[in-house]
Amino acid sequence: MHKFSRRALLGGLGGLGGLGAAGLFPAVGRAAPVLDSLTIAGMPATPSVVLAHMVESGALSGHVGKARLKVWRTPDQVRAGVVSGEMKVFGIPSYSCANLKNRGAPVRMLNIMTWGLLYVMSRDPAITRIEDLAGRTILQSFRNDAPDLVFRQILRKLGMNPDKDVALNYVATPTEAAQLFLAGKADIAILQEPMATATQMRGMQAGIAVHRVLDLTEVYGKVNNRKGGIPQAGLGISEDLAQQRPDLVKAIHEACVAGARWVGNNPASAGRLGTDYLDLPAPIIERSLPHFRLGVVSAAEARAGMEAFFTDLLEISPDILGGKLPEPGFYWGA
Repeated sequence: MHKFSRRALLGGLGGLGGLGAAGLFPAVGRAAPVLDSLTIAGMPATPSVVLAHMVESGALSGHVGKARLKVWRTPDQVRAGVVSGEMKVFGIPSYSCANLKNRGAPVRMLNIMTWGLLYVMSRDPAITRIEDLAGRTILQSFRNDAPDLVFRQILRKLGMNPDKDVALNYVATPTEAAQLFLAGKADIAILQEPMATATQMRGMQAGIAVHRVLDLTEVYGKVNNRKGGIPQAGLGISEDLAQQRPDLVKAIHEACVAGARWVGNNPASAGRLGTDYLDLPAPIIERSLPHFRLGVVSAAEARAGMEAFFTDLLEISPDILGGKLPEPGFYWGA
């Protein structure tokens, strides 16, 4: 098997599980029995609140005896879990799942759950356009990963050179970028949710005005003449699960749709629920929700948008997807 790209798993949701399923594969010719247990590996970010609702509401009770949510902590966990077959249902950036597929992992993208969560945060509220960033130092994490590539593409589309017209100060993680930003080491930082909201709230506590000056998803759409946001991340599934338990897979997707609706209608309750699974206080989760562009769409329905996004990434850094668009079977559709 090809070597998997660790970088393609980094940064999809801001840097911030396994699956145990007894009797996963049914005997040929018999109806699939209810699984004893299923563990969903969630992303270490706010969209996992949707998965928490799925588990807590018993949405999969007709298919699974005990559903659990376990949030993964590092990209290496996801890569190892997917490649080994231990993770059957997992939250993942869309391009990372495509990379795994292109490099030989038997996976599909089930759905997209979040449609863009990247923001320019600044101490200077006078910044209102990308062009205002010219000559400024900007904190950025995960060099050459999707958030960085999106920003670079935006600059190029607007006739700016990302290596000359701005000074990109790369750091290891969004957490480090936020810490340096709040410490006054730079006036501008590119942050993903929920780190952007957390930085604003921590700034308020410290008497530092932090402004959300630019929504990079909105800017990306304008410069590329596209609508609907960036199909950033969602749930991936193993090919075995898709083949052997299609009813369960469909139920998982439908539970995501219902969970996203519940989260949108109950942000305070969603914040409290999320804090049981994420290393974030409930108020940060609640306040970050409006900035996540939460909306669950099957991968098949989102395919055109995903392929457009993937094509942009391939033009700048082919390795991030393993050099090509994934095959049509990658996109699950009910």
